Amino acid sequence: MESKDKIKLKDIKVIFANTKDEGFGRSLTVDVTDSASQILVEEWVKENHIGKGDNAGKPNFKEYQPEEGDKVIQYAFKINDYTKFIGVGGLTIDDLGYGAEVSLVAQAFQYDNKFGKGTSASLTAVLITKAVRTSADDDIDDLLSGAGVNPEEVKTAEPNSGYEAAKATAESLKKAPKEDDKEPLPEVQGDITDDGEIDLSSIPF
Repeated sequence: MESKDKIKLKDIKVIFANTKDEGFGRSLTVDVTDSASQILVEEWVKENHIGKGDNAGKPNFKEYQPEEGDKVIQYAFKINDYTKFIGVGGLTIDDLGYGAEVSLVAQAFQYDNKFGKGTSASLTAVLITKAVRTSADDDIDDLLSGAGVNPEEVKTAEPNSGYEAAKATAESLKKAPKEDDKEPLPEVQGDITDDGEIDLSSIPF
């Protein structure tokens, strides 16, 4: 049974990843538009009384209405120095951004310092399952395919990066001996008898 101070969300879309503190802290904003994710967040925040003052226990959802499409409900999880990030197939924290997908665990905790006391929360672990897709990725796939390398195999190769895997493949092809480069077999020394044996007495040594 999972601890009530923790929440786990699986395979959710990233809206924004603020992984460097530029004066506003660090956070990972995810899409919780689906009702199941919203309910999990609401119950977790309410049970742990997360937040300050009158807003404690109330999730701080943000709504965004794009020009096209349905309204998106967002929720931001804080990142701290102890948050662990790991990616499948060689993905890293640099692959986070709009369109990436993650599974995550966040934990609520009590604080009491000079700024006040209450309950806060932050991410403990983030598994990056899908990276942001850019035109550069399309170009890489095109180059790999042209080199006879399956892009999907490179993406799932661990622990090497796609570049290292492609490089290793190219090196192995380069080292494969060509038919003309094969070393000729050494000539047989000595006479061969009628029985197919080599007559060693005819070898001068």
